[in-house]
Amino acid sequence: MAMLEEALDNLKLVLSSPRPRAQGTLISYTQTARVFLLWLGKMMPPTDKDFRRYFVHRRSKGISERTLTKEFVQLEKLAFANGWDWPFTKEDRPLSEEDAFQPSFSPEEIEVLIKARGNYDNQELFYLAIATTWGRRREEMVRIRKKDYNEESIKLNTAKQRKGKSVTEKLIPDEIKDILAQYHPNISGINTPSYIFYRIMDKSGLGQRKGWGWHAIRRALETAIQWKLAENRLPLSLVGDFMDWSKVRRSTAFGGAPMAGVYTHHEVMLNGTFAVCRIILPIHPFLPLWRS
Repeated sequence: MAMLEEALDNLKLVLSSPRPRAQGTLISYTQTARVFLLWLGKMMPPTDKDFRRYFVHRRSKGISERTLTKEFVQLEKLAFANGWDWPFTKEDRPLSEEDAFQPSFSPEEIEVLIKARGNYDNQELFYLAIATTWGRRREEMVRIRKKDYNEESIKLNTAKQRKGKSVTEKLIPDEIKDILAQYHPNISGINTPSYIFYRIMDKSGLGQRKGWGWHAIRRALETAIQWKLAENRLPLSLVGDFMDWSKVRRSTAFGGAPMAGVYTHHEVMLNGTFAVCRIILPIHPFLPLWRS
């Protein structure tokens, strides 16, 4: 077990420096590595044949090719972190013809979630308001602290920015000001937002859904905002500014080429720190549901 923990510590060190990965990434990689090392159950380092046998073993258990692709990348990093030989090339990576499972709530389901707010405690209300207003990821939710917001605005960390600002400031709409004022966020575990989401699903009456999480709200909000922008003859790419997409995401979504995101700067046409918020909030698709 000592060697197992040493191998995991080496992996964590590589993932934490010089560019630290998100906490969720760290957990995912270490979980995959631990399962592999426990299966290995012998003195290390693993051999070429050990890695091959493990993928055969996982496939025999009905593990999907998409999951095996993820584990391939993660075990390669484990090998690199420990100086072990990695016998495969990119051509050996498992392939999946399945589309990625990306659940998204319908507008009607978002309405159910919000209208059940009388069933939620202050913590659940706080994170549901954050999710349905700004579409934050769970890593971003964990980072929110009371010092980050006042009655007028909130500073939000972004999890996916490789370059540029990692903190953005947003106007707080009147509809959710009381909700934010009544809770002091202090969660720390990366899985805590998921547990909050599960409770909200139960209390709303929608029930548990395997593979669903906060990102299902984020996707629903992205789509609904784009429809509102189109209705109002506004640039669809404003959704990327409002929801803090990375430059790469913005460019591939609206420009078709990576450099398009580099050359798109709405701040040239919009004046003021909260210019995008002042455009989006009046046409925000979910805020009216919080008014009742």
